[in-house]
Amino acid sequence: MSEDANIEIKKIGESFEAFKKVNDDLLAKQAKNEGGQAELKSQLEKIESGLSSALDMKKSIEELKASQKRLADNVEFAHSESEKKGIDLEVYGSALRKGLKAGWKMQNVSLSEAETKAMSAGSNPDGGYTLTPFLGDTSKIIFDSSPVRALATVQTIGTNLYQGYFDDDESGAGWVGELAPRSETTTAQIGQLNIPVNEMYAFPKISESLLEDSNWNLAAWLQGNVRDKFGRLEATAFVSGNTQLQPKGFTTYEAKTSNADVYTRNKVGTKVTAGANAITTDELVDVRTLLKSPYRAAAYWAFNRATEGYVRKLKDGDGNYIWQPSYQMGVPDVLLGQRTVIMEDMADIATGAVSVVLADFSSYLIVDRVGISVLEDRYTDKGKLGFYMRKRVGGALSDFDRIKQLKQA
Repeated sequence: MSEDANIEIKKIGESFEAFKKVNDDLLAKQAKNEGGQAELKSQLEKIESGLSSALDMKKSIEELKASQKRLADNVEFAHSESEKKGIDLEVYGSALRKGLKAGWKMQNVSLSEAETKAMSAGSNPDGGYTLTPFLGDTSKIIFDSSPVRALATVQTIGTNLYQGYFDDDESGAGWVGELAPRSETTTAQIGQLNIPVNEMYAFPKISESLLEDSNWNLAAWLQGNVRDKFGRLEATAFVSGNTQLQPKGFTTYEAKTSNADVYTRNKVGTKVTAGANAITTDELVDVRTLLKSPYRAAAYWAFNRATEGYVRKLKDGDGNYIWQPSYQMGVPDVLLGQRTVIMEDMADIATGAVSVVLADFSSYLIVDRVGISVLEDRYTDKGKLGFYMRKRVGGALSDFDRIKQLKQA
């Protein structure tokens, strides 16, 4: 573990211990209606800020390590794909620079034999030359940027609609006497799961002069910027998408509040809080109780950072804090013994909001039809190079038994 990681781990431990002490003192004064509460509240705010910063830094270090691995993987992939296509990346880059200076009038460009070969190998079958012959791997960045995608089941399909089935019914059966008549029993019914593919797009443009004169790769930066936006856009939809143009968010299904522990297709078992702007320990325990024991090992609590800050203060009946930080890199914090994941697209604690979810997120199925595709347009707007980028993806819950939620009154 790096020195920076050790420092942040130590800060988390120290901050959490200080948080517990000051919060306990504040609760004691509130119970006795004693003075000095304002000072303790001020101290608590500072400590909470420091704890949140340390937790965020720990997460940043974890993401940095993941990014370093992705970078190494992408560099290895780039060289591998280039070798397969017979592309010399240095020669290819030289040819691209000549093409840019000639306004992409390739018939006026004097290319060496090696440059001509490299450009031919990197030619886009839809027209024009690609800026990066290995762009097809960019979807890996999207996979790692979304917490939902990282935990969900992901499947690539070759059509515009995923068709699966719900095996969620049972046949009738019973006991019978040796000579008693046998009447017909019920037959299990299979339901159909349809997940349509939705499309995201972006069409940014950049001047060819700027591309030519810049001392760094603006095209790669712009495409990377859009890829990041696609990642955030799909992550939001996986959580809260509620239109036909988006994947269906796991918080947008009909809430089942009666017999919430009993499976019902297309409904999510839900515990409703007593207060619109509050959550209690007992309510979180109730949500956990709704989830069947076999699913708990793979389950995560999901909420945003604001809600995390709220539940950090909750205690059980013995006065123990129900949220505990992790002191290891790559190991999530826990709530009531279950792992937690921060999803900033989850709603804040407010009237009618689904603020907390407990789920085995493999029950959410993401279907990828096309990774990020890029079509360059240097003709529509003279002097500018446009990048028409699109990605087709769908998503929906495929198992309603593996997810439960807490909804504010």
